[in-house]
Amino acid sequence: MKIITDNNRLLALVPNVAITVEGEQTLLDKLTPWLNTAEQWVENKLTGEDVLTDIAADPTTNVWQQVAGLIVAEALRQAIPSLDLVLTPNGFGIVSTQDVAPASKERVERLIDKMTARRDYLIDMLIDSLMQRQDWQETSQRAWFAQSLLQWPKMVVTDVCGNNFDGDRWAKFLELRGRAVNIEAEIAERWVSDELMQRLRDTVLDPNADVDDMHLAGRVARCVLDELQGLPRKTHVLDRIVDYIRKRPDEYPEWQESTTARLFEPPLFRNKKESTGYFF
Repeated sequence: MKIITDNNRLLALVPNVAITVEGEQTLLDKLTPWLNTAEQWVENKLTGEDVLTDIAADPTTNVWQQVAGLIVAEALRQAIPSLDLVLTPNGFGIVSTQDVAPASKERVERLIDKMTARRDYLIDMLIDSLMQRQDWQETSQRAWFAQSLLQWPKMVVTDVCGNNFDGDRWAKFLELRGRAVNIEAEIAERWVSDELMQRLRDTVLDPNADVDDMHLAGRVARCVLDELQGLPRKTHVLDRIVDYIRKRPDEYPEWQESTTARLFEPPLFRNKKESTGYFF
């Protein structure tokens, strides 16, 4: 493991844990399989190997705290049903100790829900930190986010499902993104073009993105989010977006050169002998 390398680091992130007596396994010993899995998940889905290695080198940074907290929350979320850990009013305890009774199923489920909420909160915080790093901008993880306009889990889930959504936000985000990709493909084909759509996606997590591009990406994303809520496609809004793009050929040359742009060319009128009138 690169981040949680000793029991003291782990205990600093899990307050009120019952003290381990001599001869008992440490909390790190108990959680190691899940910590390994959680760290690998963070590396594969969010940071990339090189970025995580760089973050691990300095435990004093905010981004280290975010990554470490995220790893611990995800490890506990997965591990709690399999461990002899229980939640007491004073924190975690060990089932085998004489003075601690096993937690009820309901309390265990609430604890898992809290770990899920904590993980999801830290995912958004970590994305905000990662987007400021140039090394992360070059990773395959960053490229994955840029496959859709929807790149902020909390914003997407809250917008579509409401503020009261209290389930697994990351899982819901993945579900909504999967649906959004198809919607975006149709919007790109008929209005925005594949070329410009990708340019807009690339702006979402780029701190140096052009303000106009960010605004345009937000307008298109709004149409996608509305459809995810079950609303009909707002073709009149998309038509206005095309009109905005057409009037700025120097700003959006990839759209002007796309096959989508040809859909908006006026038809060529030709005089015919059988016509009752002629136009000049």
